[in-house]
Amino acid sequence: MDIQKFKEQFFSQIYEQNIEKIYRFVLFKTGSEPLAQDITAETFSRLWAQISRGIEIKNPSGFLYKTVRNLLVDHYRSKGKAAISLDDMDFLEGQSQGIEEMAEKNDDLKHVKAALTCLNDSYRQAISLYYIEQEPISDVAKSLGKSEGATRTMLHRGMKKLKKYLES
Repeated sequence: MDIQKFKEQFFSQIYEQNIEKIYRFVLFKTGSEPLAQDITAETFSRLWAQISRGIEIKNPSGFLYKTVRNLLVDHYRSKGKAAISLDDMDFLEGQSQGIEEMAEKNDDLKHVKAALTCLNDSYRQAISLYYIEQEPISDVAKSLGKSEGATRTMLHRGMKKLKKYLES
């Protein structure tokens, strides 16, 4: 097998394993489907650039999350007070749910996001990785540099605090 074919297969495997997780993560952070699609595409584009140059990526998932976080930071820094694009509203068309239900879900999501910002970084990251990105405990523990037991405790305490913020 030639090297180019190997690179393509390696990229394809990483893409299949991570596309939905990365997209959900970005969608949760932005609330905009078109923006989530753009940032997700750019994330994988940067992964392909690294792979095609022959740069070894030992932890592809870590590379993707680091890249997507940097892209989100760049987006919010450059955004300022930009007007809301009508493209951001495209996902409302054709939905079976009524506008009222969508507004209610959007409002709930805003409350959860606001409550998450009240948590410290380690709780927020643990909750995001486990509940939003649906990573297994072992992967969350590795990302946080903690044992699995400590990670479970952190998730429990973080969820307890999150519930307290949501109820107040």
